[in-house]
Amino acid sequence: MSNIALVGPKISVAAIVAAGCCAVMPSAAADNPICLANVCSFYSPSHKISCEIDYQRGAGMPDVTYCQISPPQPLHQSVHMDPTGAFTVCTGENCWGNPGLGQSTLAYGQTAGIGPFSCKSEVSGITCTVASGRGFTISSSGITAAG
Repeated sequence: MSNIALVGPKISVAAIVAAGCCAVMPSAAADNPICLANVCSFYSPSHKISCEIDYQRGAGMPDVTYCQISPPQPLHQSVHMDPTGAFTVCTGENCWGNPGLGQSTLAYGQTAGIGPFSCKSEVSGITCTVASGRGFTISSSGITAAG
């Protein structure tokens, strides 16, 4: 009978220790569907815009934010921004890339970012900036400077 009485306390202590360990653990990358350590990839809620932020992916791979007005929209534009906030706009069908398969949606009012890059989703479009505030806003009507 004394063995049965000791089993209960051992299980209770083990459960408390396990719960305490889990309570202080940081959330896993899988808990954040927009960004991983080196890349964020998302659609606007309308799915008319798709973006990707790449940061410290490896030697020879530039740090960049890329967004495009997604097909089949009539305006064919994309934009690349570097870590200084300087950006270039490309116009025409040859400017489109393929949005990531199964990428998440960045809800209105939400922000995603890594490194110096940050993009905020709004009803009026997606605004991507760097710490200085320089950057761009992309919407289904085009790309304009922000900051």
